[in-house]
Amino acid sequence: MPNYYDPHDEVFLANPWPVFRRMRDEAPAYFVEHLNMWALSRFEDVMQASMNRTHYTAAMGTTIDALITEGPKPSAFVFMDPPVHTSRRNILNPPYGKSAAALLEERFRQRTREFMAPHLARGELEIYSFASKVALYTIADIIGLSYPDITHIRALLDVWFHREPGIKGMTPQGMQAFGELHAFIMGLVRQFRVTLPPPGTHIHSFMTTPIDGQLVSDDEVFFTIFSLVITGSDTVALTAAGTIYYLAKHPTQYAEVRADHSLIPHAFAETARYDQPTNVLGRRVTQDHELHGQQIKAGQSVIFLFASANRDDREFPDADQFQISRRPARTLSFGAGIHACLGQHLARMEGRVILEEIMAAIPEYEVQIDRCQRTFTEFLQGYCHVPITFRPR
Repeated sequence: MPNYYDPHDEVFLANPWPVFRRMRDEAPAYFVEHLNMWALSRFEDVMQASMNRTHYTAAMGTTIDALITEGPKPSAFVFMDPPVHTSRRNILNPPYGKSAAALLEERFRQRTREFMAPHLARGELEIYSFASKVALYTIADIIGLSYPDITHIRALLDVWFHREPGIKGMTPQGMQAFGELHAFIMGLVRQFRVTLPPPGTHIHSFMTTPIDGQLVSDDEVFFTIFSLVITGSDTVALTAAGTIYYLAKHPTQYAEVRADHSLIPHAFAETARYDQPTNVLGRRVTQDHELHGQQIKAGQSVIFLFASANRDDREFPDADQFQISRRPARTLSFGAGIHACLGQHLARMEGRVILEEIMAAIPEYEVQIDRCQRTFTEFLQGYCHVPITFRPR
């Protein structure tokens, strides 16, 4: 069988959609031999596997890098199973419910307007960096970090995520950046043990709420901050930028959204389905089982190709078409099961407000399609540079 899928293949990552379709049709449970890993590409398979706690565990990692690396795994709630995972997630939950996200909306909207003002005077706005900046401020408040600290963390993460042609996975510069990132955050953690951030922040909760009689370790606080900065700034920004891009490529749908801003949440949701930023997560297999005639063995890994599953015609009619008129009963845009995205209600609110404010403040703009750029790694994908121009205001 030809090599359908390789998470580190640059040609595949640049345009995965034809390969995903072949996998869904011909090899829905595909074995990536050199990684000892199964890849699931159909919607129903990924949905069911995401909720399957009998055959799969998150304790050996949920990212490709973690799953293919032997040895102890980081102490992070994303790498845990219940009941340990539940206890950690319960500490983090309060700011992320639907009602809690709604309470944050007015401050988020004000901040969006403040950050947009200088761009309005210049007549140009780059959507990804703008959305990332606004989202970073919000997740900094929730975590308990200062904005200078979180922007430094974000800058090091950008180096860590960057991929170079001819190098599979992390670059040497990325490895160095991760070391600097670890040292910087651990320094902050030591400071927070002495001087706590305000009550209600994640760090305050982690450092004052015992679990089974013990406070969480410094390592766990580090990986929690690490994970939340990524998810709190990348995914919303990639989806907001993608929404502006895809609406520009579909003028009729853009006109509909312009005429009726109540369609903005549906455009954002369709972008998250059509071009899902978090394209893959996985688990370790704990029990032998069969899927699509394939024997999946304990000790192997299985990865969930969310980006492929959200383009599955078995679930979404004309799945390869961008259609803001969709009202799907379910998607995998924010995952499923106990590891579904913690901040999905916050993300939907942020994406909606950013797009509402752009369209309210700028009656007409032009997307500079020839200047738009995509990022693609084994973990994240999407439009990371979407500049628009307009008459200065």
